[in-house]
Amino acid sequence: MPGATSATPLPASATAVATPATSGTPVHVTNCPVPAGDYAGTPYAPRAAPATLSLPASVPLPGTAQIFGATFLPGSTWYLLGPDHATCQAVLASADGGESMTASPGVTMIIRPGGEGPSTDLACPYIPAVRVADEAFRQGHAFCSHPAGDVIAQIPTRTSGLYVAVVLVPATVKDPDIRGSGDGADPAVALYTAQAGSDFANGQTIACTLAPAQGGTCAASLRFFLATQAQISTRISAANMSQMQDTLSSFLTAHHIG
Repeated sequence: MPGATSATPLPASATAVATPATSGTPVHVTNCPVPAGDYAGTPYAPRAAPATLSLPASVPLPGTAQIFGATFLPGSTWYLLGPDHATCQAVLASADGGESMTASPGVTMIIRPGGEGPSTDLACPYIPAVRVADEAFRQGHAFCSHPAGDVIAQIPTRTSGLYVAVVLVPATVKDPDIRGSGDGADPAVALYTAQAGSDFANGQTIACTLAPAQGGTCAASLRFFLATQAQISTRISAANMSQMQDTLSSFLTAHHIG
């Protein structure tokens, strides 16, 4: 069974960007602030993200988008591709290590859900191997449901223990696990990534809900996340990543995203 192979957890302090700074095109980064209050009880204080990022050629920046960056703790900087008119806010749950970024309106990224349980639960409804791990972790009491209207496709990583799924939520369907879905106006699209072992998973996600005219930003946001921000990306070969990006793009195109 796919989830039965144990995997070494990725380090919690792993730096997000997998692409070397010497490759790609330098682009401006808009700081996504972490509230000062989120550092209560820690020896740290808010700091701005680097002002530029080298964007790989495989994920070009649409003219309607910008890159946001958030430095949560020393050695932990993450980037989100969102609409050029968006306002970004980062959240640090210092008690359990949770980290997320939201570019409003439209795009939310959960970098670390915060704690072993939430990380194992995160992709459970969408990735079968994670469901196996979650049921073992929760001793048979995992709750991994999703609305019947969700359209889910697995994206093969061709790498042991690593999994990716893309989810489309129609405009009239509410999926409580995918932010922005079900408002009746625009569909939501989300990408879930996970490293899964026999009774543990390390999950991340990005979700986008924008008007059809901005579908290109949603598509670019998911592609950027998969190529550079997902922790699993550093363990996937360039050839396999290229095939995964093609599969993701085909799914988005088939559902008129981008």
